[in-house]
Amino acid sequence: MVGSAQRKKTEQEKFVEKFSSYYTPAVVVIAVIIAALPPLFLGKSWPVWFVRGITMLVLACPCAFVISTPVSVVSGVTSAAKNGVLIESGTSLETMGDVKVMAFDKTGTLTESKLTVTDVIPLNGSRREDVIRCAYGIEERSEHPIAEAIVNHVEKKNDASYDQRIEEFEVISGKGVKARLHGEEHYAGKPSLIEELGFNLDHVHHSSDSERVKQEATRMCTRENCLNLVGETIPRLQSQGKTVVLVTGGNEIVGVIAVADRIKLEAKDVIQNLNSSGINTVMLTGDNENTTRAIAEKIGIEDYRAELMPDEKVKALKELSEEYGNIAMVGDGINDAPALAKADVGIVMGAAGTDTALDTADIALMNDDLSKLPYLYDLSARAKNIIRENIFSSLGIKAALAIGVPLGYVTITLAVIAGDAGMTLGVTGNAMRLSRIKPEF
Repeated sequence: MVGSAQRKKTEQEKFVEKFSSYYTPAVVVIAVIIAALPPLFLGKSWPVWFVRGITMLVLACPCAFVISTPVSVVSGVTSAAKNGVLIESGTSLETMGDVKVMAFDKTGTLTESKLTVTDVIPLNGSRREDVIRCAYGIEERSEHPIAEAIVNHVEKKNDASYDQRIEEFEVISGKGVKARLHGEEHYAGKPSLIEELGFNLDHVHHSSDSERVKQEATRMCTRENCLNLVGETIPRLQSQGKTVVLVTGGNEIVGVIAVADRIKLEAKDVIQNLNSSGINTVMLTGDNENTTRAIAEKIGIEDYRAELMPDEKVKALKELSEEYGNIAMVGDGINDAPALAKADVGIVMGAAGTDTALDTADIALMNDDLSKLPYLYDLSARAKNIIRENIFSSLGIKAALAIGVPLGYVTITLAVIAGDAGMTLGVTGNAMRLSRIKPEF
């Protein structure tokens, strides 16, 4: 990424190059005029005015002006890399400072993505082991954090009887997964997916399995061994900040599995810091409304959109962009790839991110550290300021010295030291200030 940053030009670099295409020939013409016109028309000394013409050429050399942007970009990108942030291009560094909205995925971004199975409710004659075994078989090939939680839950048991022979496997993007086990189609996914498949969630029968978890299902069942998943069971689990997965086998719902995640310790402080910097924060997630609301309230995000499909996240980003301006998307999963690509700046949680998300993103946060986001915004803003300082200071000093050339006040030595080599060292040193910027927390 650091190497790529040196190859991709920012808008300011493009401006400098375009300006230089007019600046250089203009300087040559001015130098010729200084060297030739006074001797030709005013009878001045050719050697004296020839030297002054050469002095103008040396002074007007655009080295300091041309490198003012790339040296700042390289300094900023290198500084970021040392602090655990990989920036794909100078354009990404530049755009980050103009971001007005920062949108976050939930799982693995604002939360630790260390989901654990908290509840297993067997239904329709199934046992707890049947639910877990079926879910394990369906989810084993999935990369989703919920799938990993279920797989890890089973693998801790180190029980070979849970191994399933999967005949087919398909990811239903943003909803769940489908697999064929023992000749039957099985699904594991959101309640909305199971409803779309035609299953009745209003009235299911809880199993009389004596090994159910903590009698939780019995306590929730208010109609003599029957459950209303939509009206009672699912909302109750979600109000506790849990994510609900329904597991089906054949024509029946086998059971309910709930998983929970922990909010990252730094999440609340990061959101508060970004908001105080004038950046609007939004949560875009495929999780349910109740769980999303609970987490948003805990970390201080007022604007959240729940139960979004990948294409709906893209649509939400477009709406936010039209309302506010430049937008950054922070995510980690394969479902975030379209949104990461759509955003003006796509930021991926580097260590946890899938290969697809890493390939799509503009910036990667190593160690999944959200606290680097305020640092990244500050680095970008300062980099833009330093680039402007370098451009205008190099042009200003050269213009001031250029006035003294035809008057004889600026020698060729002074032009080299102050206007060319000295100015080049000056803009380089100014750009190196970016290396001293460190994350605040």
